[in-house]
Amino acid sequence: MESGTREKARNVLKRILAAASYDVEEVGDPLDLSAIGSEDALVVLCSDDPETIENFDSMTYRLRTGEEDWVCRKLLFTLDSAVQTEDCILWGPDEFVRYAGRAALAEVLGQSLILDLPPPAGAVRRGRIEAAPAAVEEEPQEGPELPHLPVQVPEKRACGIAGVHGTAKCRFIPYWNYRYVSTGEREVKDRLVSFDAEGAGAINAINGLKMEINPDEIERGPVPFGSEIVSARLVREDVEEQLVREVMDRLTQRVRFRYEKGDAIFYEEKTLKPDRNNITVDLETVYVPVWQVRGGSKIVEVNGFTGEVLSMPMDEGVELL
Repeated sequence: MESGTREKARNVLKRILAAASYDVEEVGDPLDLSAIGSEDALVVLCSDDPETIENFDSMTYRLRTGEEDWVCRKLLFTLDSAVQTEDCILWGPDEFVRYAGRAALAEVLGQSLILDLPPPAGAVRRGRIEAAPAAVEEEPQEGPELPHLPVQVPEKRACGIAGVHGTAKCRFIPYWNYRYVSTGEREVKDRLVSFDAEGAGAINAINGLKMEINPDEIERGPVPFGSEIVSARLVREDVEEQLVREVMDRLTQRVRFRYEKGDAIFYEEKTLKPDRNNITVDLETVYVPVWQVRGGSKIVEVNGFTGEVLSMPMDEGVELL
């Protein structure tokens, strides 16, 4: 869906939900809108992109207001008639036209639009602990649930570290968190060479840089609401193959042997490599928070977990100053 078409669709959906007495706000990518009603809450996505839709369909969005904790229903508007979802309310052109017309009529008559929004398959809503006080402003506090490092550097501090006066946006960058194990041994001329080894680390799924991630510091829960979830560019198969090659190169040994034959002494050198089948790699996607601080033409990215200024941008065409 082109950006212009998406923006027009977002504006119409905003009017439809407002006509149904929802408190509607625009939110950052990858979502479009959040809508809070008296009894439920919605998050809205306008997209034809299969990967974006799949991520939206698989994630859980929660709304916490006061002591209430709701699971948001997910509304997807798409122009692709082939799209199938398991956990979304799906609107195509027909639903869009029907509710847009009803919203316009409700506005003319001064009435509230009644939306027929059945819960999607598999959707679960948590019961409310108690009614929230009327004075409480209802704003989403939590985003999708992902394995991630927590945000330890607040927005204000990130701007100070960046040294840029401007706006900051929290983005969660995917990393391939890995652990490898190698086993096996070779015996050559009564000499035993072992290939037993293990190790762990993480590879940035955008630019390929490596970092260390302590498994004990990974949280498995919702990220801050409104954060941008960045999609991986490096696919699992390529990362696994790269790691296997690195392990094989690291464990390859050149061994020199001395032996006598008659009155002569000979030296023989062999290169011994581990067996590819004896190397296993386990991969998991873990997200790292990054503050993107923008001031005019300057953009500085700050690791939201460590406070470190990143030396390489996460997006092509971005220059870090």
